[in-house]
Amino acid sequence: MDTRLRPTRFGLLALSLRDVGPLSGESYFKLSDGEGKPTNIYLIMGVNGAGKTTVLEAIYNTMRLLNARESHAYGMDAVDRGNGGVQLDALVNLDDGVRSRVYVLSIVVGTPGLLKRWTSDELDAVGAQEQLMLFYRPSAVGVGIQRSPESNLEAIAFAEAILERAGEAPAALFDVANGFPTVLYFPSDRGIRRPPAERAVTRPQGLEYRAAHRFDADGAAWASSIDNLFVWFAWLADGREELIRELVNRLIFRGAKKLGAVDRPSLSVPVEVETGQHRIDQLSSGERQLVQLVVRIASHMTGSTIVLIDETEQHLHLVMRRRLINIIKDWARDYDGLSFVLTSHQADSMRILAPKLVEPGLVKGGCLIKPRFH
Repeated sequence: MDTRLRPTRFGLLALSLRDVGPLSGESYFKLSDGEGKPTNIYLIMGVNGAGKTTVLEAIYNTMRLLNARESHAYGMDAVDRGNGGVQLDALVNLDDGVRSRVYVLSIVVGTPGLLKRWTSDELDAVGAQEQLMLFYRPSAVGVGIQRSPESNLEAIAFAEAILERAGEAPAALFDVANGFPTVLYFPSDRGIRRPPAERAVTRPQGLEYRAAHRFDADGAAWASSIDNLFVWFAWLADGREELIRELVNRLIFRGAKKLGAVDRPSLSVPVEVETGQHRIDQLSSGERQLVQLVVRIASHMTGSTIVLIDETEQHLHLVMRRRLINIIKDWARDYDGLSFVLTSHQADSMRILAPKLVEPGLVKGGCLIKPRFH
């Protein structure tokens, strides 16, 4: 096995599900355009309970398996306790130090096994030389799930390369020089809460390379709070704190208010308004959500990043919703390896995103899903 293989590019092509959540039978989501190019914006529409969150959870949980050789559980009952199956297909460039090869990498989880075998014509259409399988099976000893030795050797080398890099601190905001894949998942209950009064200058929890991150409502613990992230960047004094404040002020506040420099004695980040100052957690719910999205994406991004946002319009009025979609479109254009998978049940979101409208630099797609219960 060539352990020197390193991923330099990773983009999602498709997701196949069998009997997972409200989606009974087989479901197939094509995450690429007609020419086989991975989309950089994909919108999933559907009523509540249709299975939108199930799709995002399947992508996140599958990528999360790459953080370890074995895990306690997959994270979805249909796979952990039932007969459900998941296959995530990605177009990946693997480099051995001499040349780069392009493959379709299929991460396969659950008892059904391989759900889609790519034909030679399909591989040619996306520019891949072969399909590699990375299998995760129930553990033979004890409870849990583990990477199977039945996987292709190149796929195992890919997974080992990710483990070797795991834990490394990002070198910069928008760290596009790192082509390793990462998924940044923002569930519907995201946001910012007030962090505890006990504070210290400590490296933020999770500020490291992983194949998958999940950002729920943060702030309950100082180590994982947005405030701590700003404080850490200020103490590093490498320009990240100034840049991240400039991004928030330009993209979100737009002169209505201003994120001030870290107050070092109190280890806090002031929001400056006409009447004085207040804390980040005292922003409106929509503003808190946008701050979390912008700050976390910029801080954890690699050159191959998939951002999952559930209920995109959550807590956002129409103006803020347009602001978020515009940020998404601009960043998808500006960063070649950055893509977004969004869910919504609001028709306004579809009109703003306009999945069928051709726009320079954007490869858009989408689907409407309905629940198919057993």
